Amino acid sequence: MAENTLSEGVRLFEEKMARDLYKEAAKIREDCSLPLDMLQEAVTRAYKKNMIQGEYSVAAALAKLYDLSENMITDAAIRSFQRKVDGEHYKAAAEYAKEFNLPPEMVRDAATQAFNKSMSFGLHKNAAEIADQFDLPESMKKEAAEMAYSKHMESGLYNKALKIALKYKLPEELVHEAEAKAKGRK
Repeated sequence: MAENTLSEGVRLFEEKMARDLYKEAAKIREDCSLPLDMLQEAVTRAYKKNMIQGEYSVAAALAKLYDLSENMITDAAIRSFQRKVDGEHYKAAAEYAKEFNLPPEMVRDAATQAFNKSMSFGLHKNAAEIADQFDLPESMKKEAAEMAYSKHMESGLYNKALKIALKYKLPEELVHEAEAKAKGRK
């Protein structure tokens, strides 16, 4: 009886995978407690199909979720990463590279591009957060934080400026200046 349930579960799983219904397939896998080794063929077919269609993120996610080979995971992840970079989605690319354990220089390069893009658009606080999130050089983080601080001070947003000064450990005189201005407003 249990053998019939298992083979029926595998059949349903394979059917859902072939129809690109990956969440439904995952639910069947969970509900039927299907062992990974019985699913490899269906997952590999779905992986290859997604690679041919250029759905690299989906292929990488499938490969990672169902323990396909590291080469398959990395191949799909690198292609997806490159597509994100080509589309100038640098922060997403950096996060993706980190999630899929791509080489650190790929993470750093994409994060640096995200930082530079934020700086060029005047999004200094965002740039500081990117520098912090991806461990970019302290000088980059400080430059962006100081620019965000200045922008907030000029706009009269003294409490926000103070938060930035404290979070990014800006010089004490900047902290005191923001504190004094914030107290003067109350």
